[in-house]
Amino acid sequence: MTQLILNIENVELLSSLKKILGAIESVSIAQPEKAKRKSGLDEALEDVKARRVYHADSVDDMFKQILGK
Repeated sequence: MTQLILNIENVELLSSLKKILGAIESVSIAQPEKAKRKSGLDEALEDVKARRVYHADSVDDMFKQILGK
């Protein structure tokens, strides 16, 4: 099966376009898949893998790293 993705700016054309495509034999209209949202844990694990993790010995050390003082 071949898929074709259309980006339609004028929403008013959508219903007419669906009727036209629905009338063509062997053409079906699929609903777009919603992107699965990552949990906070999944994002944190990706940060660890990408080495986007920082270490501070204390709160004062953390502020020094953040503020650069």
